Amino acid sequence: GGVGKSQLVTEYCYRNFPAQYGLVIWLNSESADSLVADYRSLLSDMAMDVDVGGVSDNADMNKSTDEIVSEVKTRLFRSRVPWLLVFDNLEDHELLNDFVPRGAGVRGHVVVTTRHIETEAVDSHGTLILGCFDISESLELLRRSAGLHNVDGEKNTLAATELCKMMGNLPLALGMAAAYMRRCDVQCVEYLDRYIASEKTGQSLYGKVENYSLSVASSVSLSLGEIEKESPTTCQVLRLLSFLGPDQITKWLLRNLLSSKKKMDAHMSELNKTGSGMNLSSNSSAMICGFVLAGAALILPACAKDGRRVGLCAGLVAASMLIFSGSATDSAATEQQAHHEDIKRSASISNAISAFEYEESDVAWDLLKSFSLLSVKEGKGSVHRLLQQAMRTCQSEEEGQRNLIICIDALRSLWTFKPEEVESWKEALQILDHVKCVVAHALEFELDAIYILKAAQLSMEAGVFSAMALNAFVEAQYSLHLALSLLEKAKLGRNSSSQRLKAEVLHELGRVYRYQGSYNESERSLLESLEISQQVSRKDLAMRKYVADTLHELGVLEVKKHNLDSAAQFLQRSLELRQSLTDTESDSVNASCAATLHQLAAVYVARKPPSLEKAKALLQDALKMCRQIGQRAATLKQLARVTIRQGYLEKAEIYLEQALELYLELYGDNKLHINIASVKFQQGALALQREQFDEAWLHFSECLRIRRHVYAYARQVGVIGTEVSATRKSSVDTNPIHLEISVVLHELGVVGYAQGRFSQAFQMLLEERAILENLHETTSHSNRVYQARLTCLTWLRKCAKELGDESEAEKYTKERTAMKKEAGLKTKEKHLVSESVMLQHKVIDCRLLARQFALEKSDSNIVGKEKLLNVLAGLKEEISLAPPESMARAATQFRDTMMIWIDEPISKRRVPILKACDSLRDTLRAHGIQVVDSMIQNKR
Repeated sequence: GGVGKSQLVTEYCYRNFPAQYGLVIWLNSESADSLVADYRSLLSDMAMDVDVGGVSDNADMNKSTDEIVSEVKTRLFRSRVPWLLVFDNLEDHELLNDFVPRGAGVRGHVVVTTRHIETEAVDSHGTLILGCFDISESLELLRRSAGLHNVDGEKNTLAATELCKMMGNLPLALGMAAAYMRRCDVQCVEYLDRYIASEKTGQSLYGKVENYSLSVASSVSLSLGEIEKESPTTCQVLRLLSFLGPDQITKWLLRNLLSSKKKMDAHMSELNKTGSGMNLSSNSSAMICGFVLAGAALILPACAKDGRRVGLCAGLVAASMLIFSGSATDSAATEQQAHHEDIKRSASISNAISAFEYEESDVAWDLLKSFSLLSVKEGKGSVHRLLQQAMRTCQSEEEGQRNLIICIDALRSLWTFKPEEVESWKEALQILDHVKCVVAHALEFELDAIYILKAAQLSMEAGVFSAMALNAFVEAQYSLHLALSLLEKAKLGRNSSSQRLKAEVLHELGRVYRYQGSYNESERSLLESLEISQQVSRKDLAMRKYVADTLHELGVLEVKKHNLDSAAQFLQRSLELRQSLTDTESDSVNASCAATLHQLAAVYVARKPPSLEKAKALLQDALKMCRQIGQRAATLKQLARVTIRQGYLEKAEIYLEQALELYLELYGDNKLHINIASVKFQQGALALQREQFDEAWLHFSECLRIRRHVYAYARQVGVIGTEVSATRKSSVDTNPIHLEISVVLHELGVVGYAQGRFSQAFQMLLEERAILENLHETTSHSNRVYQARLTCLTWLRKCAKELGDESEAEKYTKERTAMKKEAGLKTKEKHLVSESVMLQHKVIDCRLLARQFALEKSDSNIVGKEKLLNVLAGLKEEISLAPPESMARAATQFRDTMMIWIDEPISKRRVPILKACDSLRDTLRAHGIQVVDSMIQNKR
């Protein structure tokens, strides 16, 4: 690092935009998380609707990471504008496989900066390896950046040459040296003397740094010394920034850091007056035994005026502090509740920023810029990662603890994320990387338990945000696991606050696993969360809310697994518990009850046959409890669907009108919203069912207009399909390649056909077909697209016949037949493979039970025999479904052998059954399945 990779690429972009590239996209590539965040921000800049906060049945309102990446890649692939994609500071080269569009040809280029060189990349791609400057380049940098008068003259030239050699010609170190000379008006001869002295006496900075250039460390030492003279606060700010993310640094962030530092200094001053204090890392047990926090607890430093670290004295400071006594345990639940609320409170009210913080942050900002320690673009600063590493390692353990605590408190004051308030998401995104960095550092230090819990709380909320706002489930999973690691580090055992937080983390982790389709892991996390919540709720009644939440989530999980009876049981238990809550959060409880009623209604609709009347009653109950506009509108929309299926068209019309009114109230001037389009589609479907074709055409046309706007990012480039004539190309080009667009076009075609406007209907169906052909090879909804293509061909054939074009109609008939034949062959192949795999699983299970049965020591295990008979019956069924191959034949022979010997005593059945198991083992191994048998004898 530090050789100028990013600066070189920045200059390349500057010189070639817009002459060579109409679009330049710069991506922070340190992790998949940062890339996804940048991709989402890019789509947002393209006026794409990525709001996942509203309630919508449309899958695009809850985009996964794969969908976000796919949409960016698709848009770049289809773009007619030449583009440049810069992956800056790439750590994992495998990410390129996921994030780089393929086949973009000459329209798109990719540039990667990285510290990690792969041999394959050097051999197969245009790779430029940047080393340090040569001596002439280093001298030129000093002349340009330090000021010619500071490097001019024979003595200065010789000093500059020596300085460049000592710094190894590293651009980062030379840049800091030049900034120092320019800022302090110091000639190179004098700077060289100071630099040499710093190398001899500045071991506090670079002596501890591993894998870090000593030349950079010495440059930083000199700069810090000069900054300390002008503003000691600026040095402290730089130390604080070393624990945060390297980018997205703002003045507002600096002000909050200084405000947190000011509060700590004030409490330290108060401690010095009273002479009280406790050790930083030894008060966990005291807290558990009975210290009650009425305000924010702080760890406070003691520093000498001259800046030298004298040591660290700290304690838990609060408005009141109770020393535990024999009666303290009687009020443990109350104390733990107060303590938990202090931990959980993420400071929705930000630190009060005084004039001092404004002034000092401006000074620090300008000083760090002038010494090239902070680079600023468009009001946001960045600190080099190597500089951050140096600043962290130069701090003592005590100083690092103190600064990390300040960062935790500052970020808690800035972190205002609330899942139910979409407006808070954008602000949270700005500091997400800072939160993730700080909580990761919390694992490295021995902090007091209360700050570990605060860090764990932040990490959990960062995980919730990553899952909900970014749909970055892998990153969310990492943050939640980090929260669990922090809770384990706190070593609070059965402490109520710790257990409550652990239950919350496991609950959220279970949801994230469900989003990823990992249902077994989801169930384990949720059940563990439920167990903890139930235990804590015995002493803390407020914990019943979390019990109800987890029961609800288990119900949703069972719905996903199509276990409808089990889902109904969990949801009903959750509903009953929520209805029993009588706390002050009545609005919140009612909203939760409404959500559970909504899920219960979905269970009844999914049943075969569906219980539509019961589902309608539940939705109506949910509507009575629901006060949130978006949630009410979604419930009304769902009610309309149920009543349409029941044939109550007038009621459905009323529900849809009410839903539309609520959405218009919610979105205001933004009438081009996906939820409004969804209601217009339902209104069109209702009018079509009533044979009100003119009205249906108007509703579907409005829906198409909105969806074309919303999905504009997926607009195609060029002509798609050979069926589209030259006169229709412009019409096809107006349609984004999206399944929801094709659905509306199909309905417009159906309406046009019903009205006798066959040419117009034919036009709509051709446009639908063009979209479906493009989606055929790329979409994850392959079966849905296949069915839509078949239906589209049927209607195209009908229109062609009405238009008198029999040859065209015959062509569509043949094409439809060929599609069905091809799909039938693929389905048969998949079916055979699936049945073979199912048979293999059943054979393995049956063989395991048979061996256990043969190795029994007595004939008294009736349960084992009955279990084996049941599995053998299942094996017979799988054999009948599987293709007639060697596995099926071996399974048949094995089953026949088992049925012969299963009723015989142990002395007779053991040998033939074990032989049959061995024969079946050989068949399994021949199919590539590893089977290892072991016999374990119990020993006393």
